[in-house]
Amino acid sequence: MKKTWFHSSLTIIWKSGLFFLIWAVSIAPFFVPMGTTLKEWESTSPLWARLYSDSVGLLTMLVATWIMLRYIDRRPLSSIGFANNSMLLHLPLAIGIGIVWLGASVLIPWLAGWVFLEPTFSISWGAVLFAGIALFLNVITQQLLLCGYIFQCIQTQSNVFIATIVSALMFMLVHIGAFHGEWLPAFNVFCAGCLFCMSYRFAGNLWFPIAIHFVWNFLLGTALGLVVSGQSHLGGGSRMLNLDGPALFTGGAFGLEGGLIVTFTTFTGIIAMLILLHQRRGSNGYQLRAVA
Repeated sequence: MKKTWFHSSLTIIWKSGLFFLIWAVSIAPFFVPMGTTLKEWESTSPLWARLYSDSVGLLTMLVATWIMLRYIDRRPLSSIGFANNSMLLHLPLAIGIGIVWLGASVLIPWLAGWVFLEPTFSISWGAVLFAGIALFLNVITQQLLLCGYIFQCIQTQSNVFIATIVSALMFMLVHIGAFHGEWLPAFNVFCAGCLFCMSYRFAGNLWFPIAIHFVWNFLLGTALGLVVSGQSHLGGGSRMLNLDGPALFTGGAFGLEGGLIVTFTTFTGIIAMLILLHQRRGSNGYQLRAVA
């Protein structure tokens, strides 16, 4: 038994390490030689700089994933969760979950008198388009990291619970620079990571958590102009709402995602997803399948 556990752990470690090594080697040529240029670009053309960074991030993540699948696991890229089986069936549900999750998170502080309409609100559709495209690419990259190769490797060698916890911790560490030592934003991001992993397990494809994640970020940052994970530029300079309330509830500098309101709505989402998973397992003898 100990030998089996040791072997599984070793497999997870070397595969994960190789994955991150390939990703680092792939992404380095796009950023290392351009350090100064990118910094200047971020100040003069922030949307183009973001689009470049997110495009490169997704491209290199796909390269690392494809290499691991093709030469180590011997399976096609579509098996990572990009197969379109039942995608159209699940997409409306995923969009609905994202809207309800974000809607409840904004409605609660609105009712408390902590959310106000921006009186001089204006919108640049070009900025919204660019920000939306960059955001979509970024969300795919994050979900590939969260629910993609690493998650599936741990799940295959161990179980889905450990895979979810480890992947959610990794998702939290990706955002660590924005926490500024605060524990509640970190905890909320961890819980969101668990919710995304559970949504992937429910649907069996990455498009489901991608849709939920994108709807949340797009509505919160690009449409409403509020801070998303400590970033205030996702709206392309436009803002529809202002948030002003106790930091413990509204998140302070980290944005709404760093407050107790989102802790509550995320936990509610996790409970709802557990119910959906339970119903799925109970119908037609459904069993959670491990990804080979």
